Formats: sequence, C-alpha cells, structure tokens
Amino acid sequence: MRASRRSGRASSALLMYVIILVAFQVFLLTVTVEAFMADDEGLAWAAAAVSVVLAGASAVLFRYLRP
Repeated sequence: MRASRRSGRASSALLMYVIILVAFQVFLLTVTVEAFMADDEGLAWAAAAVSVVLAGASAVLFRYLRP
C-alpha cells in the first residue's frame, strides 16, 4: 500500500509541473505575439525558443505519467 501512495504522489507532482509549464507557455505565447506586433523580433524569437524548450520538457514529463 505504501508504494502505491508514493507513486500517486509522484504522479500528482509531475502533473502539477506539466500544468505549470503549459501555463508558462501560454504566457510566452502572449509575449511573443505582442513582441511581433511591436516589431521587437529579438524578444519574439527568444520567447518562441523558450516556449519550444518548455514544450519538450512538458512532453518528457507527460511521458512519465503514462502507465
């Protein structure tokens, strides 16, 4: 019973990390669109690159959640 409780906590923690990373990606998408509209391409491309890295991290963490 103890192993399943620990496994459940680990799954919950990973799920929270994925939710936080996705929320941060939404924020970065907003920053990217606003930067493109303000003709600040440097900021836009930097935010897009960070968003891609976060998407990869989210995919890796989500992979560990699957049984």
